Formats: sequence, structure tokens, C-alpha cells
Amino acid sequence: GAGYGLFAIADVPRHAPLLTLPSKAKLNAITLGHYPHSKRLTATQVISLHLLLYRPALGCESDDPHFGPYISILPRDFGDHPLTWIVHRSLGRGSHKEHRLLDLLPPSVLADLLLLERRFRKDWEAVRQFMVRPMRTLQLPAVIKYDFGQDNLPELSSRCHKTRSPSDLILDFVWAWLNVNTRCLYDDLGLDKDDNMSLCPVFDFANHAWMQPTMEPVRAGGSAIWQAGRRRSPGGTGNSDLVCVSCDRGIARDQEVTLRYGWHPNRTLFVEYGFANAITSEELMSGAYPGEVNVQDIVTRLMDCRGETGAFVKRTLDTEGYWGDWTIHCSPSPAHASFRLITALRLYHSFPPCPIRPEDMNTASRRWRDTILGYENDVSEENERACRETIGGICEVVISRAERGIKSVKEEMKRDEGDEWYKCVLRTVELLWFEERAVGEAVLLA
Repeated sequence: GAGYGLFAIADVPRHAPLLTLPSKAKLNAITLGHYPHSKRLTATQVISLHLLLYRPALGCESDDPHFGPYISILPRDFGDHPLTWIVHRSLGRGSHKEHRLLDLLPPSVLADLLLLERRFRKDWEAVRQFMVRPMRTLQLPAVIKYDFGQDNLPELSSRCHKTRSPSDLILDFVWAWLNVNTRCLYDDLGLDKDDNMSLCPVFDFANHAWMQPTMEPVRAGGSAIWQAGRRRSPGGTGNSDLVCVSCDRGIARDQEVTLRYGWHPNRTLFVEYGFANAITSEELMSGAYPGEVNVQDIVTRLMDCRGETGAFVKRTLDTEGYWGDWTIHCSPSPAHASFRLITALRLYHSFPPCPIRPEDMNTASRRWRDTILGYENDVSEENERACRETIGGICEVVISRAERGIKSVKEEMKRDEGDEWYKCVLRTVELLWFEERAVGEAVLLA
């Protein structure tokens, strides 16, 4: 099935309140501040810790006396999320199909997935260290024993953690961490930037709609707060109630209540949330959808072929803050290369193809430095022409490998026609390649 969703039981006018979530019902760094020394953990880490400790056993409900009913209806399994596959692989538990899915992913998607895994590992290590330090008398996988005025904390042994292997515990944390990563929303609590987030019961069962969402969250008496990225509003207002209201078009009876997780390409949605939007070529080519391809692997290979000159370009871009995050986009229209990519290629083409002396490299890069400082619009007409040709070549590489990727996915579908879950995930992988091909074509034609 498609999981949970919210639906209107009556017609709702535009900008009307739908529900109010009391501040004490949210899981965040404030409501979970009872953990000793919890300020040493980020919000993601402390919420994940709490879910780990109160994860319900198979066929049971969570024994958290306050948030238990909510935790009990969270997704019990994230087998279709790519982070699960990559952690399974690192633990030697990956299935053949999981290995195959990872092999079929576009390079840009796999690169982002590895970054996500790095975030996960960092959070797991912080939580593990928090739980095993002697000062807190908590030893995993033994029974939890805290001495700070709470006698109703769960016992890991009561859910069979005591007899489980360390890898089982890591997989339990995958479950906890993915519930946080896929369900939290930005919530201005007046804390540090990365701690302004909350898990919000009921609200978080609303599904994503990239076009015309029907609901948005607002602070009680305030303005809309849903943001795709993490940011901090000046002065933060603390842990206040969350009010959800209908959007500009209102909601009809029996219509699904949806929200937009953010204005993201499918690569981001797949890596962070585990799904992708079904989009058309027209929506991509017209710029209606924010299609994007990260081409860092292609550009890096170009620089690797330039020897000492390429190494100089790498060092310079890194020093000036322009290394990496090189992308091409179909939105906003017209389709285009990112400024970071153009900046990198301008430096790359500031040098002749033949080897030159190090002192001549510094001289040749001065005009490029003037462009990033705003003194000049470009390095030269010849340099701009070379950049456009290289961008065209990059697009051709993107298109050709996307076509090969789509072909490989279709062949895999033919080989295994009996597993509906596998076919569904393969169709999602095909969508990722489809978007890359369309973006490449749009930029090439622009």
C-alpha cells in the first residue's frame, strides 16, 4: 500500500485552520530535554535516540508513556529506502536485489546517498558514545539505568536488544534515524540552526505534492514556517503550538490533504525520503519542475586529464570556495548550467591545453579572479565559447549515460517480473535516469 494519508471529511475553505498541535505533543530538542547532557546531541541525534529506546517490538506498541501512541504508528520498516540498502551492504546483509539497485543508480544519486550515509554514521557514533559513557551508567546492550529522576525509562533488554548483535542495533538506529530524517519539519524553536526541527504527530502523515499542495503549517498566530532547508529566524519564538491551514484553493470533501516537502529534484527526494515524483518530459523541458543533475564526476574527470594544470585548477577552486556542487538545471527556464559550474569551467579554460609553468598559471588566472570578484563579466569571448562547448559536451555525456541507465533498468525489469516491490523501486530508479536525460536535453537545446 501507499501508507498513511490525511483526507478531508468535509469541504474546507481557503486559509482555514485544519488542526492545532499543542507544543508539548511535538518531539524536539526541548520536549526531549530531560536526557542528561542532551545539549551535547543535535536535535536529529536526541530524537533518534528517543525513538531507538522506545522502538516497539514486533507486534507490540511502544511503551513510551507520553509519545507511545504516536511512535507505535510510525513506519515499522524502511526496506525501500536506499539508506537501508547501503547500510545492509556495509554490514554484509544486503540482498542481491539491494546490491543490484545500488548498481543501477545514477552516479549523482549514489554520490548524494554516500553523503547521507556519512551523516547517518556521524549521528550513530554520537548517540552510541552518549549511551556508553560511564558517567551516564548506560551500557549497551544492557538494561538502561539512569539516575536523574525518571524511573520509567525503557529497558532495551525488554525488546530483545540484549541478545542482539551490534549490527542489529545499528539497523534499529537506521529505523529511528530515517523516521526523523523523513518526517521532521523545520520548526523555529530559537535554538541553533540545525536544532530547529520537530516531529509533529498527525501533521506528518500528510503526503507530498509537488504541485498545488492543500495544506501548510503556520505558528499559532504567525506566518508559514514550512521550509525545505534548515534555517534560523532571528530571535526564535520557542516551542509553540503548530497550526495547519488550508492553502489558496481550499480543500474539497474526500480530497487528500497534502503539503510540499520542498522544491527539490527527484535526486534529493529519493535520497532523503525514498521516493520520486512521476513527472513528464514536458514538465521538465518547460522548467515547470525543478529538474537538476549534479555533474561533478564528469567535470572532475576533465580536470584529472589535465595533469599539473588540472591540479592547479582544483586547488584554486577549493581555496576560493568553488569546488564541487556543479549542476545543470531545467528550472527556472531557460535551462542552464549553475554559476558554480560556469565559474569552474571559466578557470579550467583559462589555460592552454599544453603544459605551462606554475608562475604562468597564476598570471593566467588573474582575469578569472576578477570575474568572481565582480570586476569583470567574463574572462574573454574565447573563454566563454569554450565553456559553452564544454557544457554541451557534459550534456551529451549526461544524455548518453541516462539512456544506458534506462536501458539497464528495463532489462532488469524483464529479468525479474514476479516481485512487485522490486519492480516498483526499479520504476523509481528509471524516473531518476529519465530526469537526468531530460535535463541534459533541455540544457543542450537552450
